[in-house]
Amino acid sequence: MPRNPWDLKIARGVAMDRGVTLLATGDRQSQPRILIGENTYINRQTFFDASLHISVGKNVMIGPFCYITDHDHGTDAGELIANQALVEAAVKIGDNVWIGAGVKILKGVEIGDNAILAAGSVVTRDVPNDAIVAGIPAKIIGERK
Repeated sequence: MPRNPWDLKIARGVAMDRGVTLLATGDRQSQPRILIGENTYINRQTFFDASLHISVGKNVMIGPFCYITDHDHGTDAGELIANQALVEAAVKIGDNVWIGAGVKILKGVEIGDNAILAAGSVVTRDVPNDAIVAGIPAKIIGERK
C-alpha cells in the first residue's frame, strides 16, 4: 500500500507479504524516500514510514510486524506536539541483515552488513557489521563469526 509511489524504488527480486505498508510523506523530491535492495523479503504487516530517506540493502530478511521510521516529532515545551516540525534523520540498513519479528528501527540508525536484530528489539543506535543485538533499547549481545 504505497503513498507517493514516485518516492519508492524497489529492486528486482523483492518479495513483500500481505499488509506491508510503504508510507512516504512530503513534497516530491529528486531521490526516492524508500529504497529496497535486490532479493529482500519483507514479511506481513511491516510498516515503513519515511519523510526523509530509508534504504534497505540486498538480501535482507525483515520479519513480520516491524516498524521502520526516519522521523519523530519535536518536543519543545510550551507548544503542542502536533504543531511541531518533524525531526528527521535517514535510516540505512546494510546487506544480508536479518530483522526479527516486531523490531522497531528509529530515525538516524545505520545497521551494518550481516547484522542480526533479535525479535522485539527497539533499535535507537547504530549497529556495527556482523553484530547481534537484542533488547529495549537494543544492545550488542554477540557477533556473527
